[in-house]
Amino acid sequence: MSAAPAPGRAAHPFIPPHTPKRHHWSIVHLPARPGRSTALLLSASLVTVLAGGLAGCSLIDPYAASCEGSEPRLKEMSSLTILDAKPSQASPPAGHTQVETACDDDSSGDAWLSAERLYSSTESKTEILDYYTKAAAADGWKLEENTSPQRAPVDVEGLCFSKGGDGNAMTLTVSFPTGDTYAPAPDFGAGTGFELLVGAEIDGSPTPCWT
Repeated sequence: MSAAPAPGRAAHPFIPPHTPKRHHWSIVHLPARPGRSTALLLSASLVTVLAGGLAGCSLIDPYAASCEGSEPRLKEMSSLTILDAKPSQASPPAGHTQVETACDDDSSGDAWLSAERLYSSTESKTEILDYYTKAAAADGWKLEENTSPQRAPVDVEGLCFSKGGDGNAMTLTVSFPTGDTYAPAPDFGAGTGFELLVGAEIDGSPTPCWT
C-alpha cells in the first residue's frame, strides 16, 4: 500500500504484526508490542517441550525473565467474550478454530501478551467493522480514532479499541490479514478473512492505539 502502510507496519504500530497459530515444533512470528518491530523468535512452547524432553541438555528459556507467570493473564484474555463475538455469517476457518495466545519478550526485556482469533465472513468489510464497532462498545471497549492525516482507510487499517486502566489495560484490534502470514495458511474460501486480537503489556500498563 503506497499511500499508507497497512496495520502492523511502522505508521500504525498499534497492531502487532499478524501472527501465525502456535505450534510446539515450529518457528513462528510472535506478536510484538505496539511501536516495536518483530523478529522471528523461537516459540516458548518449543523451548518448554525440548527442556522437558532432552535429558542432560541445558536450554535457556528466552521468556523466563518477563513471561514467567503470564499464564493466568493469558487465560483471562483468551476467555474474553469479545473474541467469541462474530457476525451472523462468520465462522472460523478450518484449522484455526480456537483462540491462540502468546507471550512475546523482545530485546527490551518487557513482555507483550496477545490472544487472537480468526474468522471468515461473507459480509463486506464495512459490515464487519460496523458489527464490531457496536459489539465492542456494548462490551465496554472504547473506539480509538486515528486522527493522523496519513492514516489509511478504515477498511485497510482496521479498528482499534481500548479497555481498562493502569494495571489492567488492553487493546482490541480488528484487522484483515493476508493468509500467507499464518501457518498453516487459513482457507477463507469466498469470504473475507479477519482477525480479532487482544493485546496487553504484562504489567497492564496502557498502550496507545495510534502513535
